[in-house]
Amino acid sequence: MNAPYAKRIVAKWLLGALFGTLLIAFTSPLFVRSYVPSRLDPLRGVAVLQSEHLYRWRSEGYATTAIGPHGMPGRTSLPETTPLPEATPAGVVRIAIWGDSQAEGVGVADEQKLHRQIERIAEQTKQTIVALPLARSGDDASDWLAQIPRVEEALAIDMHVILVAEMVDLEAATAAIDDSPEADPKQLAAQNRIASNVPAFVIQAVRRLLRSSDDTPRKLRFSVGPIKSESPPAVMPANRKTDWSAVMQTIRSASDRPILLLYSPRIHRESLTSIVVDNDQPTGRELAKIKQAAQAAEIRLHDVTEQLVDSAKNNQWPHGFHNGIIMQGHLNATGYAIIASEIVSEIELFDFPVH
Repeated sequence: MNAPYAKRIVAKWLLGALFGTLLIAFTSPLFVRSYVPSRLDPLRGVAVLQSEHLYRWRSEGYATTAIGPHGMPGRTSLPETTPLPEATPAGVVRIAIWGDSQAEGVGVADEQKLHRQIERIAEQTKQTIVALPLARSGDDASDWLAQIPRVEEALAIDMHVILVAEMVDLEAATAAIDDSPEADPKQLAAQNRIASNVPAFVIQAVRRLLRSSDDTPRKLRFSVGPIKSESPPAVMPANRKTDWSAVMQTIRSASDRPILLLYSPRIHRESLTSIVVDNDQPTGRELAKIKQAAQAAEIRLHDVTEQLVDSAKNNQWPHGFHNGIIMQGHLNATGYAIIASEIVSEIELFDFPVH
């Protein structure tokens, strides 16, 4: 191969690589989530996305979320009465919504998120509800219980609503609560520099190279030959016993205000004519025991499984997709509408003191 020809090949390869990279950079907002700087919220004591940013989500949904005070997704402002509880108008009920990514709702538009649908349905029923979305992806009961006492007075919370998609998240209530800062300031600052200065598609490419989809370190293999089989992951014994009375009493001890647990398990199609709850979620007698424990702790547990199943049977799917499989993803706008309606109906049953 002569030198001029080799130079042309290299030049074409470099030009192709440059053009391909520019094409990916230009179109990446259509397919790649964004990375928003975080901060340690002094009130909640946890790391949250910085307010006045737009968070783009491109998995199991296609939405852009405006980040508000205290990292609240989809709520850009608080009523002027905050943080003066005594100034809250009579007849206004202020609720804090806790949960994990199922309640966070970054996969749906802000107007269709759970807190907004609650407020909208309440208006239609002549109620005034201020819903504050405090859910974060990956959180469980240990996270919620640590934050509840911190926000009650400052945000004038009248009632706590916890969206429970998996009962295992409630079991974490009896774990020791760590009151130390959740994030190291130096590490957070380093992550923020990357989020602010490096294109999202580059961050995503590096993450997917180094970590698997469940965010565990990826094992890179550069050798020939079969992959050694790994030991199967530990399976939780089917006959394990949970002290639900202790769980509910621990949740109750976090606040003296009304607490509503909204049980919204993921469901799936078992056959062409049957839609059922995921196998690892409690039903029947086991769920009845959990409800009894909640009632003994003066906590209301409301199950919306039947409403979700009925909606699915009418081809109104309450969950989105995951890896192309409908109903295996997060709650969508339809699911939030069902849950919001149930929450508003439940709130009507509570008596709240006049501020």
